[in-house]
Amino acid sequence: MTDTGTQPGGPPGESPGGRPGWGDGQGGGWGDSAPPPAAPGWGAAPPHWGGGQPWGTARPQAPKPGVVPLRPLGFGEVLDGAFTTVQRYPKIMLGLSTAVMAVLTAAYFLTLFVGFGGMVAPTPDELTRISDATWVGLAASGVALALAYWVAQSVLTGMITVTVARGVLGRPASVGEVWRVARHHVLRLLAVTFLIALAYLVALAVVVLVVVLAFVTSTALGIVAAVVLGLGLIFAGVVFGTRTALSSAALVLETQPVDATQPYAGQRPISVVSAIRRSWGLVRGRTLRTFGILFVANVVGSVVSSVIQTAFTLLATGLGLGLGDSFRGGQFLTLVVAGIGGLAASVLQIAFLAAVTALVYVDARMRGEGLDITLAQYASADPVGSGGPAPGAAVSPMPGAEPPSPWATR
Repeated sequence: MTDTGTQPGGPPGESPGGRPGWGDGQGGGWGDSAPPPAAPGWGAAPPHWGGGQPWGTARPQAPKPGVVPLRPLGFGEVLDGAFTTVQRYPKIMLGLSTAVMAVLTAAYFLTLFVGFGGMVAPTPDELTRISDATWVGLAASGVALALAYWVAQSVLTGMITVTVARGVLGRPASVGEVWRVARHHVLRLLAVTFLIALAYLVALAVVVLVVVLAFVTSTALGIVAAVVLGLGLIFAGVVFGTRTALSSAALVLETQPVDATQPYAGQRPISVVSAIRRSWGLVRGRTLRTFGILFVANVVGSVVSSVIQTAFTLLATGLGLGLGDSFRGGQFLTLVVAGIGGLAASVLQIAFLAAVTALVYVDARMRGEGLDITLAQYASADPVGSGGPAPGAAVSPMPGAEPPSPWATR
């Protein structure tokens, strides 16, 4: 008898040579119950490179609960987010800023017209009759107003930073809520700006001293030292200013564990020096990009504020020419209108630049630390925007523990 299991025409369960083949259920042979795999045809999905998503498939969109999407931001998205924040929270970004700056403007006019009315547009003869005590009083008043402006700007910076942080998460914000958070940081914000300004002054003093000593030695050496050190000081000042630009945002928003071994036991604000170091570390490696964003934001803010101020200045000039000398308060009215224009311009510029700086800080942390993931978790845990995680939301990995701020460092 012939052994059909070893012949080419043997049982369908075995291929020639004893290897699994046509009838083993794997190759889709004639005797299989399952049909052979269909060849790719007109209705098949097209191949795609890299094993990723097929051609034409849209990438998943980043969540955007607030003013910006929760992912690393583009250049235009930072500027757009700042304008969106101003539009979404006008009471804080514009109303509060206007109120604070209006108080300072009123103090300026009261000081000028009540205390030093004779020095407003004086004639040459009146200038010679002004006493030294009056000049000293005017200088002291100017210093006091400058200090008041410094404090007011620090207050506004803190409140705008808190507002932007809530805007990123899509949270509502009222003036009272923002003030309760920002008021604890006013003195610390003043300390940050003071330390940064002090660093500039020390560097300038050192350069001036070296240049003076070089001129004492030789005029040519002094000229070379002035040019080289002057250019070096400008470059170092730009780099230092860019690297420390996020200090205020880090100071207001960031917290750290009281006990490093128990990150969920309690949080405390970071120190002033730590805020400057944090800004330096966040900007490192992105100095040129950060400088570009802040530079363009300053240009945009300056252009918009200049347009506003120019319009009010032209209006004030027209009022002055129309009223002439016959109207007793014409000069005062002209200055008031010009002052309102300067007030509106400064308010918009302060609000816009503070919002841009806060968003640059958010972008730096999303790029370097994956903050967008943490923010997305907090946003999804509180979809109604009540200001914190929803009751029972599993945000903290420790049951019953109070979750830290999403801006906390770990």
